[in-house]
Amino acid sequence: MSVRVILILLTLLPVFSYAESETRTSSWFMSLSRFNFSEQFRGFLDIQPRFTVEDIPGGDNGSIDTLLMRGALGYQIKPNIGLYQGYAMIPTFDPDRVEHRLFQELLAKQSFTKATLLHRFRFEQRLLESVDDTSLRVRYFGRFTYPLTNISDKLSFAMNEEVFIHVNDTDTGPQSGFNQNRLFIGMNYRVSKTLGFDIGYQNQFINGQNGAVDVMNHIAFLGILTNF
Repeated sequence: MSVRVILILLTLLPVFSYAESETRTSSWFMSLSRFNFSEQFRGFLDIQPRFTVEDIPGGDNGSIDTLLMRGALGYQIKPNIGLYQGYAMIPTFDPDRVEHRLFQELLAKQSFTKATLLHRFRFEQRLLESVDDTSLRVRYFGRFTYPLTNISDKLSFAMNEEVFIHVNDTDTGPQSGFNQNRLFIGMNYRVSKTLGFDIGYQNQFINGQNGAVDVMNHIAFLGILTNF
């Protein structure tokens, strides 16, 4: 499969009906640090404060909405394939609640002549306040990068696509089925082998459940990527 075909498929993935959704604007910041303890053993720490700029009617404008803190340890089966076990704590402030989350993921990397395609398959066990059952969710994340060497050897085009699916029904919380979709389009600037930045636009569509309205979130995204 050519890089062009893969790029087209990634672009077409988020084809959902947004006509009835409410609009929100946000700014998300990410600090993702990856650690290479040895050739086989890896780890990462992901911290993301997310701020609401303009919320749906009745929401809380101009404040921190979510603080995601997530870490994991992993083992490289092959140089381009790794398995991870992790834990996340996610306090949200509109409404106020805390989510504890266990997750397992498989990370696989494909390299082409110039481009790179990263796949991540993640399975989550979500413990939500006010929800008695454990909510199970699967996620697929694809990241396409293409170096823009005609502009700078350090600059790449970057596009991420991630789909979230709830696996089970809970009594007072998430229901099985499509949960949300995220599409990021932007640039990656690699300062060195250990430091890089992502900057761009991310679109998040959230499927409303239990009578909640669908939400379209327009996000200004800045990520700091470090490797140790």
